[in-house]
Amino acid sequence: MLRSISKDVQLSLWTLNARNSLRCRPALVSRHYTPLNQIPDSERSKVTPPPLPASRKPKIDLRPAPIKPKSIPPSSKALPNAPVRSKPTHKAPPTPSLNEAKVTAQKDLTDAQRHGIIPPPPPDAGWAKATLHKLIELLKFYYRGVKLIFTRRKEIAAIRERIKAGGAPLTRAEFRFIQTQKDDVNKVVPFIIIALLLEEVIPLIAIYAPFMLPSTCILPSQRERIEEKRAEKALATVEASKSVFEALKERASSNQLPLVALKEVEGAPTTLCSVLGLSTLGMDALRIRRIRQRLTFITEDDSLLMQDHATLSDHEVKEALAERGLFPSPKSTFAEKRNLLTWWLNAVQNTPSQDAVATRLFLIVSRHTT
Repeated sequence: MLRSISKDVQLSLWTLNARNSLRCRPALVSRHYTPLNQIPDSERSKVTPPPLPASRKPKIDLRPAPIKPKSIPPSSKALPNAPVRSKPTHKAPPTPSLNEAKVTAQKDLTDAQRHGIIPPPPPDAGWAKATLHKLIELLKFYYRGVKLIFTRRKEIAAIRERIKAGGAPLTRAEFRFIQTQKDDVNKVVPFIIIALLLEEVIPLIAIYAPFMLPSTCILPSQRERIEEKRAEKALATVEASKSVFEALKERASSNQLPLVALKEVEGAPTTLCSVLGLSTLGMDALRIRRIRQRLTFITEDDSLLMQDHATLSDHEVKEALAERGLFPSPKSTFAEKRNLLTWWLNAVQNTPSQDAVATRLFLIVSRHTT
């Protein structure tokens, strides 16, 4: 009996010890274990809290909405070196359509037949025979024009031999004759190819690309129309490019404007070519080259023109002004045209040869900025 009592006492003591050990175990775990995401108390003050989401501003409904300005205020100025873009204010003459060009070409042929340049077809000729007659006669006209280019070489050689031998000095008519021959020689080879392959297209070329035709292969009515269209294009360019001329004039000094200034203003080479009646095809380098050649030609022509400008006819005065980019009013009298040419000659008189091109370029630009 005592043994059973002692066993019960031992069992009770063992149960009590087990319970006490279980109660102490969480305290031991909390002493020796720290969670991974727990931050020490010393560093909690250094951690910045995440930013709060930005509050949305209330949308303000403006009625009516603000109106955007349509034009730039006058106080704002463009940069000095900024490229100048011209805003056209006058439309250039429209390019005729193909049907209009065909009608115009037919009128040129009729006018040439009326003046005896091309014989008319027989009265009883049908449409096919009349068309064939026109093609044959046109081919003969172009053949005579090309032949004349090669024939004039002998006349030019004789003029040069006379001057070389110490004879009479070169006249303005002879100088222009030699210059025209040079231009025709450069055009004759492409023209012959076109005449052999597409002869019927040449009247249309006189409308769309007259600069491709030699002077000896242009009908009288075609020449008048070419000069008229050239003047219309030049006047339209002057009206549409006032800002270009103003920008060029700002780059002039001592009444001179070098050709280099044309590269600094956008559209200047094209504008000057149009005003001088030159082709605008190609790059700016080609356009500036054409302008230099024209101004060099005008320089020599001015020296000869000072001798006999009093004997020029109305057509010759008008042609001389057009070559210099000067276009008087259609209502101008012959005296007013002559005075304009005299003003040009007085302005370029006694100009050094090294400044000849720059001086004439300045005169053209200043004329269209006043």
